Amino acid sequence: MSGTAEIDARREYAALTEPDRVYVKVPVRWYSGFCLPVAKSDKFETAVFETLTFGTNLAIEKAVSYEVEGRIKGIPIRATDVNEYRRLIVKKNLVSWSLNIPIERENGWLTPECYQQVSKVPAPLMEAFLDEFEESISITKKDEEIITRQASVLFGKDGKGVVDACEAVSLFCVLGNYWEKFGLNREMLPEVPLREYLLLKIMMGKEGDANRRNTAMSKPKAPTRIATAGGRVRQSRGIVVGRE
Repeated sequence: MSGTAEIDARREYAALTEPDRVYVKVPVRWYSGFCLPVAKSDKFETAVFETLTFGTNLAIEKAVSYEVEGRIKGIPIRATDVNEYRRLIVKKNLVSWSLNIPIERENGWLTPECYQQVSKVPAPLMEAFLDEFEESISITKKDEEIITRQASVLFGKDGKGVVDACEAVSLFCVLGNYWEKFGLNREMLPEVPLREYLLLKIMMGKEGDANRRNTAMSKPKAPTRIATAGGRVRQSRGIVVGRE
């Protein structure tokens, strides 16, 4: 087995046995003693992150957000310091890596001494690790298109289930079967992986849209009214024949 294949196998196995971890790898080359990411290489560096939960993301976003000038509909505009957000993600979620810098954590965060060493890693390599990590969370336009199609089937008036359901539909149905709209209280919600939270949020929106459409379709139509020769308006006594 080649080194690359072994890395892939180990990562896939770890994803199954440790769902609270995200394993990423970056192709690299060494230049004058510096390890830098490249588009293609037979050498890789790997990193392991804790799965980013809704609670962790919420706490970090609040910490790095600030108000800027202006308002939208009377609401203050807030901006996010992206660099600080990513720095805190490293301090909170980085668990281990293949680089020759030991990762030491205390109370769920990198120790100050450890982060001081971690921060010396070339910025392009650290950015590449974070890009791969964020890719595991992101919901693409293609994902949303698939969710929209499958949700229309699932929530249709005569919906009978979805064949080969995508991650969002599968997650929505499984949790819906075991918890009453998903049985998540305030203590449990912060521990939900952020990607799953975002997928469920999309699905709940699609369900709401479908419910509104179905309700609108089931409302009895107002009787047709016609004007008489004398100018008065009365209800039509005609029979409406439906089309096949």
